[in-house]
Amino acid sequence: MHVIFDLDGVLLDSETDLSWLHDALAATLREFGVPVTESNVSSLGPGRVREFETVAREFGVDPERLWDVRHRNYLEAKIAAIEDGRIGPFEDVARLRGLRPPHDLHIISNSPGEVVETFVERYGFADLFDVRVGRGSNLDDLERLKPDGHLFERFCAKVEAIEGDGESYVYVGDSVSDWEFARNVEVPYLHVMRGEPYDEELDADGVPTFDDLDGVVDAIRSW
Repeated sequence: MHVIFDLDGVLLDSETDLSWLHDALAATLREFGVPVTESNVSSLGPGRVREFETVAREFGVDPERLWDVRHRNYLEAKIAAIEDGRIGPFEDVARLRGLRPPHDLHIISNSPGEVVETFVERYGFADLFDVRVGRGSNLDDLERLKPDGHLFERFCAKVEAIEGDGESYVYVGDSVSDWEFARNVEVPYLHVMRGEPYDEELDADGVPTFDDLDGVVDAIRSW
């Protein structure tokens, strides 16, 4: 079976310390002469990324130019935070090695592909996660984020090139959009709810929910 994981909040603890994100977004605002207020910083944050063109118009800035700068600053800051250890894997990620074999492990994330690869290489997980898929770098790629099925299509093309058809899948996430993504691509879903600040409530009956990856590993082993 192919067990696919979200990155942020499931494998990577990227939100306990969000200083890297604040610095990146503040730097973006300064490049365009936009006041660095908490409201303006939040407008460029992940929670409003699907409204990015609207936000750009509110700032009076060309969306493509704003996105290029925002993406560059976000990418540099997050990669630096991973490389210097400010953000890193949850301790229970190591338990996932107990799933191999017989299962194959992968990552599908809305984070940029470069971030996914940096995480995998920096913490020695290249042998643990076979196929890794993150979003692209262009403004148009925002339309292809989860819960859209585009990233799963990219993933399936890579898996089929390696192993062929006839495989089963499960997706492990920590957000409503992850659950909607799994539902859209018609694969089973396991929900991880680690608590603050990872406690987005999932209003869905019958979805297996776990406090950490230990529970996920135990559940998959019992199948």
